[in-house]
Amino acid sequence: MDNNMMICGENPELQLFLQTCILHDEHLKCFWFQINETPTDQVVSLVESSAFADNFVLEATAHPKWDELQLILLGTPPKDYVEAEGENAQRRWVQLVINQAMANGFRGKICVVLPHDHLWVYSALRFSGLPANNVFGLGTMGLSETVARLLGERLDIGSDPIYANVIGTQDEAFIAWSRAQIAGNSVLGIVAQDNSLFGQAKLDEITKDYQAKLVQAKEVVTVLCLQRICRALFFNHPILVPLTHEIEFAKQKIAVSEPVVLSKQGVAVLTKLTLSEEESTQYMEVKQNVLAELENLRKQ
Repeated sequence: MDNNMMICGENPELQLFLQTCILHDEHLKCFWFQINETPTDQVVSLVESSAFADNFVLEATAHPKWDELQLILLGTPPKDYVEAEGENAQRRWVQLVINQAMANGFRGKICVVLPHDHLWVYSALRFSGLPANNVFGLGTMGLSETVARLLGERLDIGSDPIYANVIGTQDEAFIAWSRAQIAGNSVLGIVAQDNSLFGQAKLDEITKDYQAKLVQAKEVVTVLCLQRICRALFFNHPILVPLTHEIEFAKQKIAVSEPVVLSKQGVAVLTKLTLSEEESTQYMEVKQNVLAELENLRKQ
């Protein structure tokens, strides 16, 4: 089996992802990186459960074959690691995983499943030296999926024909309504129609509610996003979604979440992102804030 991936972390959403892979019997071979030789009871339980799947394979290991991996899902560090490392645990965890991977021949893709992933995508690129298209984070993909669901609910059509983008960072995001489409038609164009049943008030309602809605269903939405990412990387189903990736801003490299195409080749950046004047101003502020955060990170 060529679809080799590694889970590095113990986020609840990563554990739910593994449970889902077992139940769906995904055609994947997944390793779970352990910093201790003796796995926790929770890890052992999931590994034992995977024996009931015919195609999905899960192994816990402290000594992975990094050079055989195609994808690393980089999540939050284990609790005992956090207790040992203190407030810098997350940064040191990212550095630990990247250093071990690169020292042992890893050349695959890294997907960051961490809070503030714009910081860690940037750090992973600096630590690893991997090409920019090989490192990305979930970014605002979950928020975008949530907006699409809310639009579908309001219109009673489901979310399949809806294309919506939330742009920026997980901490500072906004809906790019100027880019949103329903079955290829501009959402703002539909709202502007005199006889439209979907008015500006509905958009305002979604803008107000979408972040809280994601918080309520974060683990499930994250798993849905990871499933789509795996299909894109392993099973040749490219997707157009906002992911955190490296861009150039003010003659410096930063990481933000905006639409890209994700495929077996990794992240492909689209042509210049077209936004409304108000959205462009908002996005400029986000990028300036990210640049300031990264400058502080470099001083640590």
